[in-house]
Amino acid sequence: MNKIFTNKPAMLVIGDLMLDRYIFGDVDRISPEAPVPIVKCTNEQFMLGGCGNVINNLNNLGSKPSIISVIGEDLAGKQIFKALKNKGISNSEIITNPNISTTEKMRIIAARQQTVRVDWDSKEFDLKIYNELLTRLSPKINESDGIIISDYGKGVCTETILKEVIKLAQKNRVPVFIDPKGADWVKYSFANLITPNIKETEMIIGSKLLYDTDFEKAGIHICNTYKIDACLITRGKDGMSYISNDTIFHLRSEAKEIFDVSGAGDTVISVVALGLVNGLNPRDASEIANCAAGIVVGHIGTSAITIEELKNSC
Repeated sequence: MNKIFTNKPAMLVIGDLMLDRYIFGDVDRISPEAPVPIVKCTNEQFMLGGCGNVINNLNNLGSKPSIISVIGEDLAGKQIFKALKNKGISNSEIITNPNISTTEKMRIIAARQQTVRVDWDSKEFDLKIYNELLTRLSPKINESDGIIISDYGKGVCTETILKEVIKLAQKNRVPVFIDPKGADWVKYSFANLITPNIKETEMIIGSKLLYDTDFEKAGIHICNTYKIDACLITRGKDGMSYISNDTIFHLRSEAKEIFDVSGAGDTVISVVALGLVNGLNPRDASEIANCAAGIVVGHIGTSAITIEELKNSC
């Protein structure tokens, strides 16, 4: 399966860029001020979050990733630029604006368990930002082999932006892969592949999904309703299901231990998109993505797969 690494395609990521901040520590007493644990900090880490984790995955797997996104001119934004620079990834297509805040998620981890998460969300973007985003699309899409839309619902992936992305991608015969968010999926219409999780799929379908046949019907409904070629539904501990009008299969999870599922969806879409752009068939690409997801959920924190892990395990 290591033929996934034969080529190094130019992958464009469009989505919501965030900073993931982790505070690791130990707990040995309860606060006298309130019945909460006191976490004694032993380590602090800053990681690329949101679509930044997709970039991390693609970069680790040897592709040539680029990113179109928006962040604020603040400390969190500077940490993101620093992380990108350390990985040799260009920030030239990232719009910075002093009037918005960079989305940041801080997680406090004690004894390998998350105790609390604190979020700072970006403010609404103005029309000037969206116009600037639109001007950056065409040149980057023209030079891309594949596009990943990483929608975290923080403002970048509006219907106007995504319709233009998909229109330009179709014109240039560039496949579009979607990691969705929210209930408005019309904006994803005519994409090549969408990768919802169970919760997202149930929200769109309006019913619980229990059996393989439920997932098959849900996937067909999604493909037909939104004119999407294929649907890869991630099912947590139960693996994933691939559904298109001519291909259906189910894969069981390969996870041995599950410590943290944050970022697993980023790994799935990164690996399956990279596999398909490299010419793998849907089953081979999905099997590698399933294996990769099983690895990263055994890590603590937002984690990207490495090429060594894939070679050794998948």
